[in-house]
Amino acid sequence: MKFIDTQKEYEFFREDIESARNRVISSGRYLLSKETDKLEKSFSSKIVPGMHCTTVKNCTDALIIVLDRLCKERPGSPIVLPNFGAYPTTIAAANISKNLHYVDVDETYTIDASKLPDLRDGIIVPVHLFGNNCNMDEIIKYSEDNNFIILEDCAQSTGSGSGTKGSYSVFSFYPTKPLASMGDGGMICSKRERDKEWFEKYRFYGQNYKTREAEFVGINSRIDEFQASIVNSKIDKFQKLNDVRIKIAKRYKKIVKGMTTRGHCVYHQFPVMFNDRDRAIKRLREKKIPYVIHYDNHVTDFDFLNPLSYKVSNRICNSILSVPCHPFMEDNDIQKVEEFLYDFKDEEKI
Repeated sequence: MKFIDTQKEYEFFREDIESARNRVISSGRYLLSKETDKLEKSFSSKIVPGMHCTTVKNCTDALIIVLDRLCKERPGSPIVLPNFGAYPTTIAAANISKNLHYVDVDETYTIDASKLPDLRDGIIVPVHLFGNNCNMDEIIKYSEDNNFIILEDCAQSTGSGSGTKGSYSVFSFYPTKPLASMGDGGMICSKRERDKEWFEKYRFYGQNYKTREAEFVGINSRIDEFQASIVNSKIDKFQKLNDVRIKIAKRYKKIVKGMTTRGHCVYHQFPVMFNDRDRAIKRLREKKIPYVIHYDNHVTDFDFLNPLSYKVSNRICNSILSVPCHPFMEDNDIQKVEEFLYDFKDEEKI
């Protein structure tokens, strides 16, 4: 059993991927060409209707680029982030600003909208973690009342419906994500059409790609045509894989509560909190079931990411771990995980 099976995903998409790869090789164009353009248009119409999309090298770059844009428009803006989740979100923010403010997450593992800080004129980054959805209705109300700009981090939630309620959103095509490349890749989405031209220049050193005229200091952050073509080859079918994840998760949730879901959760991971995680890990090892601890530290545990010395009140990291929930699991593997969960259902930390 594997925790995630990228090889089987390749087999599932093999014909489409090989066709896409050959198309790129035959074209002789490997950067910022037809596949990149096609992906931006397809993503805009199929994943985030009404948004203007710009591909970049990875999702961390996507966050840095958008935050740089916003902090240039609003110097000194406070940036509000969840204190729990994957570190790249906060690392991106820390590259741009030290005015970082953290908020605990709730039972959905997304930012607790009831604890948003009394700040104004800032940027809030709701992270749709584990394929789950943030409480966007309350976040939108907060942003309207406090003049905040919303930048949604949808790296783990492609296909959940996230990414269209904020002014901006970012997505990841990392190989383990719901809509995955076979390398790195990211997408910036904006409600403002004029932002797209600026993002396109920023990813190309600050130059106009056609004229090569340098206008400002940017970075080199281009998705290559091979990775763009792979995402293109999956974009019409990846929801089928999300549907399988959801079916597996529903089987697990007949045994344990797991995370509280909101909206159309696509279960990028299936995390469970245990009162005695060490004992659970020992049993998983005995049964040869792979697991991952998502995540073993809060962001605020790192002094260099926590300049305001935010204190964590929700110690999720001490008890959480994720069990396999990928779309290529054999039924006997799913049953093994179910048996483990059944043995430990009374020790779940709810």
